[in-house]
Amino acid sequence: MNDVEDNEYFYERAEAELKLAQNAEHPAVVKAHYLLAGYYLDRVYGPGDAQHTPAVPLPPSGEPLATPEAP
Repeated sequence: MNDVEDNEYFYERAEAELKLAQNAEHPAVVKAHYLLAGYYLDRVYGPGDAQHTPAVPLPPSGEPLATPEAP
């Protein structure tokens, strides 16, 4: 693959993740899909001004991405 093909692939993956996020019902699943979409978009457009800042902010180190729901 070349850079153009890579960017097309990552952009399509980001679009797919956004659609999955919009159709998901569980908040943790929605968050995971948006997080993945952000990473794919970072691959297409770069991290921006802050060199190592993901498109979607991560929780502080050691904290889970989502908390399990109480039964």
